[in-house]
Amino acid sequence: MKSRAGKLFPLSLLLGMGLIASWLNILTQWQQPAPHALNPDKPEYTIEEINAKRFDEQGRPWQQLTATQMWKLPKASTVYFTEPELEQYNQGQPDYHITADNGRYNKQQDVAEFFGRVHLLRVAQADKAAMHLQTPSLRLDNRTQTASNNAPVVMDYGSSQIKAVGFIYNHQAGQLKLLSQVRMHYAP
Repeated sequence: MKSRAGKLFPLSLLLGMGLIASWLNILTQWQQPAPHALNPDKPEYTIEEINAKRFDEQGRPWQQLTATQMWKLPKASTVYFTEPELEQYNQGQPDYHITADNGRYNKQQDVAEFFGRVHLLRVAQADKAAMHLQTPSLRLDNRTQTASNNAPVVMDYGSSQIKAVGFIYNHQAGQLKLLSQVRMHYAP
């Protein structure tokens, strides 16, 4: 009997170790949690005190965005901002500065929209006076380098003031088109 038990012991030990190894393998395998559906009305993520910078091909600053809060809804390509502040640069030098109560940015379209007490300040340049624009909304298209809206706008340019409803500004061409109800106080 002893010889039979002596022959079965290594075999049973091998079988026992195999079972333990199999059991440990099952316990230690990572199991991905089941995906849960996100609520489409609640933010997928929220970021507080954001500061983001974009650079041009030469590595110079192109845009800097700061905001008190940023969030994105699930399955949406638009991100939303609270108290956004956008600094735009031209060849690394400050060009204009936009502040607003709220904003949003669509990455696919490369379009930013600002809402509520929008202020745009274009920095004075060697041949141009500083320009200050106030409006309730502003659409900024980065691809076409245009700014526009269909809302009332007040623009101070040097000592002159322009009031209108709606405008389209082509930044590359330096052209401003006022859409309606234009009133101007010109002071040379």
